[in-house]
Amino acid sequence: MKIDKATVDRLLKQNDEQLWRTIQLIASSSGLNLSGVNRPKDLSKLRSALSSMTDGDIKRATEIIESYKRNGR
Repeated sequence: MKIDKATVDRLLKQNDEQLWRTIQLIASSSGLNLSGVNRPKDLSKLRSALSSMTDGDIKRATEIIESYKRNGR
């Protein structure tokens, strides 16, 4: 999945349940299992963090995800 500002903006348009499923999907594709984690009742802090991400933040997050995929950490 290509992550850029447009992708983040599309994620923010999802309702909470859709957003949580997408987060689980991204985590799963990176080797993380969130199936035992309950969706937070309030995703407003997550939405706030996502909405304030810069291109640099997105690039760094992508690097972290790719590193985890390669090294498992």
